[in-house]
Amino acid sequence: MTHEEHHAARTLGVGKAIAVLTSGGDAQGMNAAVRAVVRVGIFTGARVFFVHEGYQGLVDGGDHIREATWESVSMMLQLPPGVCGRGTQWVKAL
Repeated sequence: MTHEEHHAARTLGVGKAIAVLTSGGDAQGMNAAVRAVVRVGIFTGARVFFVHEGYQGLVDGGDHIREATWESVSMMLQLPPGVCGRGTQWVKAL
């Protein structure tokens, strides 16, 4: 990747936002997928948000939607499968 391509990738998400929510239940690789979405979103300049309590949290809004940080997903891969739970409930412990 050239320097110009690297810089272009770092600005793809500027001015955009991504909401991350899960519908619950155990699924292999879900923790890794959530972590990847958060980190790539942040890397590209987008604001990334966790939606707690699944679709209901998206509808209710308020405290159910919180901004994600690089650090908030740093230990995700060490957590047991399905720890995200319904609507990324794992974030409440952070």
